[in-house]
Amino acid sequence: MKFNKVKNSFMFSKFVREDGKYTITSTCRRNENGTLKDVFVVTDANNNEIDVLPKLKDAKTKYSD
Repeated sequence: MKFNKVKNSFMFSKFVREDGKYTITSTCRRNENGTLKDVFVVTDANNNEIDVLPKLKDAKTKYSD
């Protein structure tokens, strides 16, 4: 399935799968060194966090099935 970008999302990009089962949101999180890093958080339809991936391409390919 394909992910569509949500329009008018403030500051960070957000992508929703066509059937609404998964959502990918970009966010900044602190890593082990204490520096901020951009990551992509995958959530399900109930807004439970499933996975955190470093690249959008990886998140889209893993959850497009």
